[in-house]
Amino acid sequence: MTKRMNLKKKQITRTKQLKLVDQPRPFVEHLQELRSRTLHVAASVLVFSTAAYFVQQTLVNILLRPTHGQHFIYTSPGGGIGFLFGVCTDVGLILSLPLIIYEILGFLSPLINHEIRHFISRCVIISAALAAVGVAFGYFLGLPLALHFLSHQFRTNQITPLLTLSEYMSFVTIYLGGSALLFQIPLVLVIINRIKPLNPRKLFGLERWVIVIAFIVAMLMAPTVNIFDQLVIAGPIIIAYQIGISLVWRMNQRPKRPKFILALLEQDRLNQAERMQRAAKAQLLLPTVSDALPPGNNSQPLAII
Repeated sequence: MTKRMNLKKKQITRTKQLKLVDQPRPFVEHLQELRSRTLHVAASVLVFSTAAYFVQQTLVNILLRPTHGQHFIYTSPGGGIGFLFGVCTDVGLILSLPLIIYEILGFLSPLINHEIRHFISRCVIISAALAAVGVAFGYFLGLPLALHFLSHQFRTNQITPLLTLSEYMSFVTIYLGGSALLFQIPLVLVIINRIKPLNPRKLFGLERWVIVIAFIVAMLMAPTVNIFDQLVIAGPIIIAYQIGISLVWRMNQRPKRPKFILALLEQDRLNQAERMQRAAKAQLLLPTVSDALPPGNNSQPLAII
């Protein structure tokens, strides 16, 4: 009885929550909420960008460290301040990403239920961790190899590389962003498997193409003829794909059912147990009913279920 009462309370609470979510709101309120959340994000970016300006020299040294002493120029009077503004703005956006994601989920919360919000939150945390690993990999391993090759491979007595700060900033942003995306492979496989279950055997069959693509990406990220440098870039991509296959296999081995399905199954189990008890009581009453019938009556008593 206690389980059934708790289950009914949960169903009533769930129904109330759904009613609150389904209540229509005026369009003006949505615009006001969107404006409020946008102002929060803008204020966060402004605060973090301003804080980054006070440590600009440290940030610039970190950004230029993979070049190993390479000299840069800017070709306009505002080139230097534009470079600093871009660095501080990028730092403000990166540090504000948790708040940006929180505000987006908060604005879309009436359209999605608790389970989907919980799944999205976990995916965001995992994606941020994988992106951090990808950026660290690109910064400490891939970027120095690529810059060394591109800066020294085409240098002669008459040809000397003369790089601008804006070009270097664009190259670093694209390179580190690509590194962060490459490490999202396990999460992408998990999300696809949640939408439509994948077959790990088929994923293993596609591994040969993944290896080819990994080495192509390695050649683009570090265009060098050294096979060891290629393996340093391609190896983590292949390992990330293997981790994704392992996660897909584990998810398919232990499929998770939604909570409302589990609640329905529990309710069905309790109803079945109650029916079994009533049937057992009816079977105990059958001999008593048979003894009470007249001797010549051959009619069979009906079991009350």
